[in-house]
Amino acid sequence: MRARNALEGGTCTFGVLRNAAYYDLSDLVQRFHQRHPGVTVRLVGINSALVARSIAAGEIEAGLLVLPVDETGLTITPLFRDEVLYASGRTDAPTKPVTTTQLADAKLVLYDAYAGWSDPTRRQLRERARLEGRTIDPAIEVENVETALGLVAAGAADTIVSRTIAESAGFPTGITLTPFAEPLYDTIALAQREGAYLSPGARRMADLAQQMLRAKLDAHPGRAAVE
Repeated sequence: MRARNALEGGTCTFGVLRNAAYYDLSDLVQRFHQRHPGVTVRLVGINSALVARSIAAGEIEAGLLVLPVDETGLTITPLFRDEVLYASGRTDAPTKPVTTTQLADAKLVLYDAYAGWSDPTRRQLRERARLEGRTIDPAIEVENVETALGLVAAGAADTIVSRTIAESAGFPTGITLTPFAEPLYDTIALAQREGAYLSPGARRMADLAQQMLRAKLDAHPGRAAVE
């Protein structure tokens, strides 16, 4: 118990959003392990909807995720917003803000195929379309954003992507990025099980993750912190 409380032993299980690498979280485990080499780390990187379910079920102590998710049994602390953009590699790609009607009419490739419409960003799109009496039916579904962007760059279909990913070093060239007429945002938040006591390791991991996200926010002032 003393080793666990002093971060000299025990196991820390922490969830992260699937595209954690784009938010400078890829070295989160490395930083944690350098400071606390005696603690075993399980870092689970899956879709935010699944992270939320795992935290509520007690399988993961805490984690970073994108809202909206089912918040039943969770304590949520929003951290910052990241704008979602429309991405197209077509020669006639839209250059003005994209409407929900245009999105519903477009040939789309969407990622996070396993999570499907449980994915937080997709949930927002589906709700917008529903309010206008439309549906969104992707022509292609893949698991990873990189695969989707490869198809977009080839002109096969259009997609959506966060501004953080769009401004990453490896983002494909030749893709036109356009905001939505009604701005769309991913809200990144810290989640833990309601009423649960976080282990010292999970608390430290959560603190480190928040510090790294704040550093990302400071480096890119276009992002918006959530008060």
